[in-house]
Amino acid sequence: MPHAVHHRPSSSELRLRARREAAEFLRGLPVPADPAASLRTCAEAMSQASTPAEVHALTELAAGGEEAGLIALRNLLRAAGARCREHGEIQLATRYERTSDLLDIADRALFQLGVDVLTTQYDTTADTAAPCLTPVGHDEGAPT
Repeated sequence: MPHAVHHRPSSSELRLRARREAAEFLRGLPVPADPAASLRTCAEAMSQASTPAEVHALTELAAGGEEAGLIALRNLLRAAGARCREHGEIQLATRYERTSDLLDIADRALFQLGVDVLTTQYDTTADTAAPCLTPVGHDEGAPT
């Protein structure tokens, strides 16, 4: 008796099937035709940035804050994890949640990187604009 050969679809085939199956559902959503357009605009503008402040502003626009791409993607993954958990798909839920945690880590790393970039521009060792504060009287706690 010959063994039945099970054809496992490739990842490309699976994704194509999903797009076809979800096409009507997606048409009914207020989703932009190109959700990554603003990210690409920021990436293209990065080559024109001439100061650390401009680099930071573009990065912050694209990735920083609750409404930016990185956190929006994190929230999407969390929602997918919750959906999987509600349907008893615990292993998939855990994988979505762990992936969303990685985006949290990336968000914190980008925040610190932004601080570091701005520090290179604004942190000077000899700031001549700041007034020199010299105590006038005796130091508190010093013997008089």
